[in-house]
Amino acid sequence: MVCRLRRDVTNILSAETGMALLLVLFVVSLLIIIAAEFAFTTRMEINNARNFKEDIEGYFFAQAGFQYALTEVIGKYDEIFLGPDGQVGFYRKWFHENPDFGFTEPQENADGEIVVAWPPLPIRNGIPIDRGFFDYIITDEEGRLNINYLDSRLRIGEKTMRDIFRDLLIATGVPEGDEPDIVIDSILDWIDKGDEHRLNGAETDWYEQNYAEKGFAYPYSCKNEKLDTIDELLLIRGISPALLYGSNSVFALDGSDDEPVYKGLLPYVTVYGYHRKVNLASAPPLLVQIIDPDGAEEALQERMDGQKKETRNLSRTFRIEVRGYSDAADVEHVITAVVRRSERRDSGGGAEIYYWNAGSPVFARDLQSYQEGLLDTDGLAGD
Repeated sequence: MVCRLRRDVTNILSAETGMALLLVLFVVSLLIIIAAEFAFTTRMEINNARNFKEDIEGYFFAQAGFQYALTEVIGKYDEIFLGPDGQVGFYRKWFHENPDFGFTEPQENADGEIVVAWPPLPIRNGIPIDRGFFDYIITDEEGRLNINYLDSRLRIGEKTMRDIFRDLLIATGVPEGDEPDIVIDSILDWIDKGDEHRLNGAETDWYEQNYAEKGFAYPYSCKNEKLDTIDELLLIRGISPALLYGSNSVFALDGSDDEPVYKGLLPYVTVYGYHRKVNLASAPPLLVQIIDPDGAEEALQERMDGQKKETRNLSRTFRIEVRGYSDAADVEHVITAVVRRSERRDSGGGAEIYYWNAGSPVFARDLQSYQEGLLDTDGLAGD
């Protein structure tokens, strides 16, 4: 009887010990999970704080880079020239034709023409500032087709602005037929003052009925004024993110599988500035090919040779892109601005800012398009 009682007590104690062990293991496991979650959360907060700090630093590095680049634009220059990658340089005779600074004067060729050999562009990459660096590029905004003046009767060569834009739409992937005219007429209806739509255009009644097709939750009205930003084109009938930015852009990932493959209009068009003509001396190669197919090969060859003849080339509106970063940082900050050089010194230090984006997602995207355009134009010239 005593032995049996002893066995029962032993079994009870063993069961209680097992339960206690399981409870201890459960509590320890819970503590480990809580500690791991706390460590993970702390690490994420530290990373977020570091990224925020690096982004703020990058922003001010980029701000400094913008001011640095602006000094090139607002300084007095005699004309502009293009580097091999499509960037703008500023030719100053007092400096670039002075042997004391290591340059040579323009030479006369066998045909009696004065030929200017362009100097190299200034260093624009890896410029140090405090604990960081900045890169910047400057391109000619007047080398782009100004969409706000599509209705202009001005002719560039043998083509009107509408003809040029239609050819550009087709060259960047829009199928021939009614689609180019839908885009053009809709843009013209968007910027004109009237409420009657063109043959293939769209006024307020179209946007009130088809707003969902454009990806909006509510109807909206036709602006009937000039475009303020290039992204405003996305509001207009016939223009999709893929058409504007290119099918490979991150902004066009939601495009339809049936949609054509577009190169993107962005490197070739603008809405900033007052220029109605395209500056062919600084236009992207594809645009030069469209506007002046007969003279494009010679004009582009002059660019590649790094020289020009007597024709003077001037522009006043420029796009500045700046990237600020530090050596040890994983985060960079990009600023994009469009500025117009002003002769009035009371207007912001000699320049007016038409466009400012302190959170641009991509740096030097248009230069890549410029290089691709060189290849495309070489192919066209050989056909």
